Amino acid sequence: MSRLRRGLAAAVALAALALAPGCPSDGGDGPGPDDDRAGAVYERPPATSPGTLRGLGPHVWEATFDRRGDRGNIAPSREATLRLVWSELDYYEFVEVGQDSELRFEEIRLDRKVYRRTSNGADYSVLPGTPGDSIILQRSLREWERVLSPFGDQAAYERMQDSTVEGRPVRVYRLSLAPLAAPDDPRVVGLDAAANRAGMAVTPVSLAGLVYIDVETGNRLLAEVEGRYVPRRVLGNTDPTDEVLVTYRESRSPTQLPPTVTAPPPDRVKDRTHPGIVGPGAGRPLDRASGR
Repeated sequence: MSRLRRGLAAAVALAALALAPGCPSDGGDGPGPDDDRAGAVYERPPATSPGTLRGLGPHVWEATFDRRGDRGNIAPSREATLRLVWSELDYYEFVEVGQDSELRFEEIRLDRKVYRRTSNGADYSVLPGTPGDSIILQRSLREWERVLSPFGDQAAYERMQDSTVEGRPVRVYRLSLAPLAAPDDPRVVGLDAAANRAGMAVTPVSLAGLVYIDVETGNRLLAEVEGRYVPRRVLGNTDPTDEVLVTYRESRSPTQLPPTVTAPPPDRVKDRTHPGIVGPGAGRPLDRASGR
């Protein structure tokens, strides 16, 4: 976990340095964080999907998610380190590790065999895989959605100077919190009433980050975000322990050659299925006398 965080933090720091005032990137001098934003350009990056990720080819995705929950445990604390080694369709390895390096989920896909376990000491179960299944790519996108969902339409992307990540041209965006639009109904007053009207479950407090979008495929290659929000049930309480702090970092690095994905050791695999058995009978021991 520590190696991933150090490596990703270093990559973000180097890319951010290229955008700082007085530090030219590939296109020359550009605006910095303290420059006047009168001419700022705001736009939404292109939508990503399992299809766009497949267009990136073989790659490795790594992410760290850290949420410090509120005092009332409305948004409970959660720590996770995630890694996806994507070789090609139906060949990948996905791992999610929680606090203190505790394994939460591991899945290895080799063609039509899926090996899965949910703890360090557990054996792998073998499941049949559906050909052409891209669900694991969607799972790698879900973390980003989880991070930004509390901020809704207030998440603003400011276009910065283009740059490169690992030699690939990228569009760079600075993420910030936009003001909440005033409600049309003048009778609606107060944060709680406004949040009700907007259907918001939280009140965003702050949001900051940098996002690097691959020009060729539209996928995020690098992102670092930190945000704070207050759950609705404690709205109006100024106690800082009621704020939820979210920190998220991710990188998606294309590889020149498909990464090698290997099956787990045979002595750690428990195949509870039988060839030819589908539906409710899958995994049930055969009755040797009757053959059923």
